[in-house]
Amino acid sequence: MRCFWLYLGGTIIRPRSTFTRLLAHPHHLAYGAGALALIGILYTLTVVGLAIVKAAVMVPPWVAIPAEHYYFWEIFFGAPVFLAGWILAAGLVQLLSKPFGGAGTFEGTLAVLGFAMTIPAFVTWIPETLGTILMLTGTMTQEQWLAIIARPGFWKVFAQVYQFVALGWYLLLIPIAVATAQKMRWWGAAPRPTRLPLAVSNTLWGDNQYRCPICGKPVDIYSETCRA
Repeated sequence: MRCFWLYLGGTIIRPRSTFTRLLAHPHHLAYGAGALALIGILYTLTVVGLAIVKAAVMVPPWVAIPAEHYYFWEIFFGAPVFLAGWILAAGLVQLLSKPFGGAGTFEGTLAVLGFAMTIPAFVTWIPETLGTILMLTGTMTQEQWLAIIARPGFWKVFAQVYQFVALGWYLLLIPIAVATAQKMRWWGAAPRPTRLPLAVSNTLWGDNQYRCPICGKPVDIYSETCRA
């Protein structure tokens, strides 16, 4: 169990080295599934709270469910959607990576994506859960909360920014997870501009190396000089 929390924290601090250690663990798929199960359960509990206060969904539902009953039914389909998205994403990565020399396994891809998808989801889960608790305790109604974030000011900015933060984190973690799981060495042969997203990601976490496609030893992303 301790390893699980280390992998979860490591995904935030040093994602690439964490994913490498995760893939070396004999139970890496179980850990990846556990990460996804954790956020799935937490989100389901939040949805239960929204259903109790009879909150209405703010965007048109993608299924034919009345807005006032949407959260009740989401209790039952929310976690399966998380699971389906995880499996489909891993399958898509597995198929699309092969033409570029991907050499990872489907199970390994599932494992790293489990953590890469979970951490950004916490960014949206925390504020949404805090809002749900306020409604459950009677501190404010949904209408009052919507009025607050509709007015210009801090809360309106916050309600928009945390969603962009989550999206940005997805865009940083997913490429790192894919490159690690698929052992993608084509970054070294790619034109410099195409390596910008990876370089930004690695700079943020102080992990500015990839492997030389010829000798397999560490290479500095910026100097392109093999450190062998």
